Amino acid sequence: MHAIVIEGFGDPAATIRLRDMPEPPPPGPGEVTVEMLVLNINPSDLLQIQGLYGTSRPPLPFIPGGEAVGRIAAVGEGVSGLAVGDIVSPMILNCWVERVNLKAALAMKLPADIDLKQAAMLKGNPATAEALLSDQVALAPGDWLMQNAANSAVGTFLVRLAQQRGIHTLNVVRRESAVAGVRQAGGTAVLADALDDPRAFRKKVQEATGGAPVKLAIDAIGGAATGVMAGALADGGTVVNYGLLSGEQCRIDAQHLIFRKISLKGFWLIHWFQDAGRARIAETYGRIARGMADGTLTTPVAEVVPMAEAARAMALAGEGGRSGKVLMVTTAGVAAGV
Repeated sequence: MHAIVIEGFGDPAATIRLRDMPEPPPPGPGEVTVEMLVLNINPSDLLQIQGLYGTSRPPLPFIPGGEAVGRIAAVGEGVSGLAVGDIVSPMILNCWVERVNLKAALAMKLPADIDLKQAAMLKGNPATAEALLSDQVALAPGDWLMQNAANSAVGTFLVRLAQQRGIHTLNVVRRESAVAGVRQAGGTAVLADALDDPRAFRKKVQEATGGAPVKLAIDAIGGAATGVMAGALADGGTVVNYGLLSGEQCRIDAQHLIFRKISLKGFWLIHWFQDAGRARIAETYGRIARGMADGTLTTPVAEVVPMAEAARAMALAGEGGRSGKVLMVTTAGVAAGV
């Protein structure tokens, strides 16, 4: 079988290697064999391949890939609730491989009729959007939040989840061409703004919200954008940073922190997994899976690339201005009709 292997850190398109690997043995007690169908490429994957993600680099060589959807190919002794042919989300961090053995508890069963491309994106972005919306600041119907990178996968999921709950969203994108897509997804207000003029941005926010207080700002960019977003919040508001698309650390003026009681928090989904508890995690993913199955919670896909062309997929995923996610499909995924 094949796996994508990282043998040195650097440009993902130049660094990754498609390697022949031994087939996994028959699954042991309490294990299942998962045959991967569709592999998702997230910004965090690209950063990890560059050696820039998290607090430490993984030891080389390693198999990357935080998200995929697969199918149960074999079941070990003592496994209940899973059967050969079930569609599952593998809750592991080394997904870019054709087949893998894992503990049955780490194979989350999904609806049989779920769209496989959407299911490959289930674990990271929608759960991040759900946690950013629900677990940071108490918001009620009619309240406002704002976010930048609103046309990203996380941004799109957040817009739809907020709309379902009657929460207004002010969405910031960098290009005019991205405005229509965010509006179509359900964004209450959408601004094309480079986030480089704090006063002008604050005025735009006041106009877009009719002067309503904005309690929560969700920041995927970092750098100066963090402070610009903070400046448009109501006093006592909260900025939650979950990404550094600018490549720069968050910068925020002390006046916001000291005199306006603005709070700055960080969010990482791995910490959410550690803190949320089994019931919260199961409830969150169950709701997301149902939304994907009925088509109410989806994100656009720009291109699906064969796993054999992984280098091209990395290059596409690293480009700006895409209209959706870049996915890879395995040979088994092609046979399944992806």
